[in-house]
Amino acid sequence: MNKKKKSGLNLFMAIISFSIAGSVIYELPYIKYVYYDKLVEAFHMTNAQAGWLLSAYAIGCLILYIPGGIVADKFSTKRMLVLSLFGTGVLGFVMAFSMNYITAVIVFFLFAVTTSFVFWTALNKGLRLLGGKDDSGSTYGWYYALGSIISLVCGIIFWALYASTTDAHSAMFRTIIAMSVAVILAGVLVQFTFREENTAMGELAEEDKFRLSDVGRAIRNPYLWWAAVIMFVMYTIYSNVSYFTPYLSSQLGMEVEDSAFLGIIRGYVFYFLSPIGGYIADKLLKSTLKLYAIGFVILGAVFYLATTVAGAGSLAYGITLSLLASAFAMMLYGVMWSVLNEINIPVQYAATAIGLASMVIYLPDLFVPTMIGGWLDSLGEDAGYHRMFLFFAICCIAAVVLSISLVYTLRKKNAAGAAVADTAPKSQEKIE
Repeated sequence: MNKKKKSGLNLFMAIISFSIAGSVIYELPYIKYVYYDKLVEAFHMTNAQAGWLLSAYAIGCLILYIPGGIVADKFSTKRMLVLSLFGTGVLGFVMAFSMNYITAVIVFFLFAVTTSFVFWTALNKGLRLLGGKDDSGSTYGWYYALGSIISLVCGIIFWALYASTTDAHSAMFRTIIAMSVAVILAGVLVQFTFREENTAMGELAEEDKFRLSDVGRAIRNPYLWWAAVIMFVMYTIYSNVSYFTPYLSSQLGMEVEDSAFLGIIRGYVFYFLSPIGGYIADKLLKSTLKLYAIGFVILGAVFYLATTVAGAGSLAYGITLSLLASAFAMMLYGVMWSVLNEINIPVQYAATAIGLASMVIYLPDLFVPTMIGGWLDSLGEDAGYHRMFLFFAICCIAAVVLSISLVYTLRKKNAAGAAVADTAPKSQEKIE
């Protein structure tokens, strides 16, 4: 019993270290989203040059997703995570002490190597190892919930350093150094808390370890692409539900500051719903896909109801719908990657599968915001938001159909496999 408790504590400490790592490592490549003005001044950049920093990073990420997954499967998950975190911290120090544009472009491209090449796929593989098949949803739920707290606390600390002086060079030096130190400390935590041999899946047998031929197996796995399309729809909604913030202020007359405050609740507080989604998926429904089938029905209904909201008199109604939509989107997004366990993706090529799926899942970032912005500009905000909510509702219907059909397909496949096993000759069973 004590051993079980100790094992559970070790796993939870590992999840905490993963949450810290996943929260702080992306502060540096996305630094301009929060610290834009002083960053541009300190590095003597134009606005176009500042835009190129993220372009260099995005190009590197796009190139490295799949090869990173292969490398993450081939080598120790722990080693890949620690090296990625240390490498990101070192690059941060280089950027802080150089403070010039050319170096920054090179560093941002290299950030793709340290944060996307193996880190993202290794992180997700590590979470699968920690949760195993039975608790995968809960593991991902706790990862996102804890990550929300850590992101908020770290964000306050970094912002305090940024705002501690009016000198742009000093402000950015302090902020970048603090971020770099945080990333390196996260690497130390992963090093001491994550033990691959003590995870829920344990140490892999020799026949279960990655081989180059597994890349082809991952590509040919139809369930991986099926699940990737479901997660594509999930990410489409999750990444754009923030449009409720300008919608409430421009269409329903809510004060801009109040709408932004609700955005903070949706962005941080609702992360705590992720463990609830994980518990429902793991313990009650025994299936993330079943949770999706139910959750997307509710989400679709909420988005359809949002098309009926009209005028400032409907503000309370609109607020309620925005909170419901964000709550269910966060609950479903927080357990998204646990679908890979349900479709029985072998752990030996899990990172490769994550890299392949990521190429599909994150495609909405390339066109959905531009598409919605085009609707708002060309149709006017009233008609534009109406079309956006209808689009989200249709996405939900598609996710329900895809989730239910995949559940039934997997059930048939498993039943067929069990039937074959039952009819195997007794002598063959003894030989095996």
